[in-house]
This record gives sequence, C-alpha cells and structure tokens, in this order.
Amino acid sequence: MPRVTVVMPAFNESAEVMTASLDSIAAQTLKDFECLVIDESTKPEAAATCRALCERDARFRYIHPDTRIGLAASLNLGISQARAPLIARFDSDDICLPSRLERQVAFLDQHPDVDVVGGGLEIFSADRGVIAVREYPPDHKTIERRFQTTTPIAHPTVMMRKAVLGGTGPYDPSFRFAEDLDLWLRLLNQGARFANLTEVLVRYRQQSTRRNPQHWQFNLRARTKNFSTRQLPRRLLGLLAIATWRIIPAPIQERVFHHLLLRKG
Repeated sequence: MPRVTVVMPAFNESAEVMTASLDSIAAQTLKDFECLVIDESTKPEAAATCRALCERDARFRYIHPDTRIGLAASLNLGISQARAPLIARFDSDDICLPSRLERQVAFLDQHPDVDVVGGGLEIFSADRGVIAVREYPPDHKTIERRFQTTTPIAHPTVMMRKAVLGGTGPYDPSFRFAEDLDLWLRLLNQGARFANLTEVLVRYRQQSTRRNPQHWQFNLRARTKNFSTRQLPRRLLGLLAIATWRIIPAPIQERVFHHLLLRKG
C-alpha cells in the first residue's frame, strides 16, 4: 500500500504541459506514492500522449472514462480506486515542488488531529512568468473563520485523509464549480480540522483572472446548502457578499481579483 494517492483529472492538455505536470510528480522526494490520472480528453492525440506519459512509470495509472463525467465525478472515481490512506489533489496543468508530498505527509504524521492540509501557491502564466505568491492561514481557528466569507485553502495543494470522507461522502458531482468549497463546508460542519503549510507547494498555472460567472452561483449554492448557525454573523456576511459580488460586472470583478487576490506576496 502506498503512503499517498495523487488524484489528477486531465482534459485535452498539451504534451508540453502534461509532461511538466507528471514529471513534477515523478520527481517527488517522497517515492512511496501512486498517481491516478483520470483523463477525459476528447482529442485522440491528447489522450494518447497522456497514456504514454503514464506508462513510463509503474506508479502511474491511466484511467479514461467512457463518457464525460465532469471534474467532481473524476475526483470521486480516483478516490474510489485509491489504495493509500492519504489523498493528494493535483491539477494536470500545475507543477508540484519536489518536496510537496514529503512535507505534507510529515505534517499529517505529526498532527494526527488534522484531516486536511493545504499550502501556498506560486501563480504563473506561460507569457508573464510568476504573477504572485499566495499564502493561506496555517491554523484551524483562522481557517474556519475565513471559510465563512472566502476559501482559505487552495484546492490543488490539498492532501486529506481518505477516512475523513466516510462521514460526508466525497465531492458532489452536481457542482460544476465550487465543488471543493462544498466539500470543505460539509467537512467543517462534521468537525474536520484544517491546516495550511505556509510554504509554496504548487506552481499554479493561471492565464486569466476572470472566472466563469457560474462559479459564484455554485459558490452561493455551496454556502446555502451547508448553512449552519456556527459563526452565524460571519456566515450571513459571506452569503451577502457572494450574492452582491455575483451582480458586479465581470471586468470589475477581474480588476478587483487581480489587485486584491493576486498581489505579490
């Protein structure tokens, strides 16, 4: 049994991007892992490239669903086939720093009360290079407080204990966006504990700061679906903020997002 299962959804990635992503997993300082690549590529050449890259290393398993099932269902498929007690989330266009898995496994070994641990992001694009560095709050108390108004843990950096999903189930496939927020709020309501490493663990590829308008619709849905009276004033503030943000024109959203969330850190 490996220590960690890396679950990586993929969809029509270029050979260059996919190679960089999978190479960053193969080069991890922690060697005892498996990587499940759930590839929904519709382009035959992209699927063939992804399969060939996975076949280079016995620790990688290539999974190609017969039909498009979406991101959340792809993650659930990977989790259902994972053999390790720890699940590491990763995107097919990002790059893991070499010690990412080792650092997170060591942290969870040292903190048996923590169920989900994330880390920092270095945000970059192919044409602009490094755009910003994002850090997230390290302690559960601050993370829980900020969950009421934002998402204080970076999905592509997450490592979680598979056992924690037993009480809530995995991702909800009906969420086209904000599937991570829905899961984190469900886990939070069940008493799961969160943490973040303050160091950068993943280089996150982002070409645009504009989000699909449906993202905020699903964000609001996640918050109403998982509403509870814990930290009631902040939860109400979060609902009001997202409901208001949804009606702000996209160019203004993009400008605010760029200046406030992608600030150099």
